[in-house]
Amino acid sequence: MQVQTTKVSLSKVNILNPVNVFLSIVLLLLSLLGCAGIPISYYDATTYTHLTELKVETTFLVKSFDTKRVDENEQKIEEVTISLKKAYEYENGKGKPNSDTVKQFNKIIELFNDDIEKYREKVPEILGNKYFQEAAVVLGQAFDIAIATENEKNKDKR
Repeated sequence: MQVQTTKVSLSKVNILNPVNVFLSIVLLLLSLLGCAGIPISYYDATTYTHLTELKVETTFLVKSFDTKRVDENEQKIEEVTISLKKAYEYENGKGKPNSDTVKQFNKIIELFNDDIEKYREKVPEILGNKYFQEAAVVLGQAFDIAIATENEKNKDKR
């Protein structure tokens, strides 16, 4: 029994075969796409600080709507509103990879503005004397979601 061996020399392989060229291009494109990847939003200590500080300020303020008159809170409402806008602009300036946090800030600002609107319209008398305590809990939960999202972000910036 004789085993026949075949020698293939590289000079006989047709490198410019259209199938080989196509496969090479596809592999190159896939490699480049893999390198580009999806932009990653990294954990940001400034964002975390903004969220935790604003959570305390906004929830404390909203709770006070049950017991204080509007004119007693106007200055604090303005201060917190400005702080929320600054934090929003900081997040928005990070670009598309940070769009989840921006959406969460939008929701927080929307909830806060709704509470202010009801407060100024003297709705507390209609809604009851503990309405804004509950509204503050909901607002706090929105902050908790944003804080948890920030904590889940990639912390590896190597």
